[in-house]
Amino acid sequence: MKNPYIEQINVLQDQLNVRLASKYESRLDNQLTAKQVLLLELIRSNVSTTKALAQHLHVSNSAVSQLLNKLEERGYISRNINPDNRREIKLELAQKGEAYFIYAEKLQQEMNERVYGKLSLEDLQQLLMILEKLNTIVQEEYYNEGD
Repeated sequence: MKNPYIEQINVLQDQLNVRLASKYESRLDNQLTAKQVLLLELIRSNVSTTKALAQHLHVSNSAVSQLLNKLEERGYISRNINPDNRREIKLELAQKGEAYFIYAEKLQQEMNERVYGKLSLEDLQQLLMILEKLNTIVQEEYYNEGD
């Protein structure tokens, strides 16, 4: 029976997440909510209009606008007129937004070295294979249904 294993995996994942979060979260900018970080990630990956962000997040344009207003007020993003379409506002990471990701990447590298660096090559390969399988399952289950 798979259920006891799945329950144990869930418990261990939760413990790992809590321990890592408690170690590293205090070193990140706690002004940002999870949704704001997600918006910054999308902007960083060139999703640069309010409409496109709303579509990615499956929320209204006004909900995205409210989040963007806070990010702009705090200096994480800037809004500029798109030179190719003057009716469109283009979103970009501001200096504070760029700095957030630079610092987050340093923390990620530290965590990788201190945690994953202690696993053998075989363990890393096995973990990678399992995560790829889980990603495929999630992709097929949740994203190939016509959204």
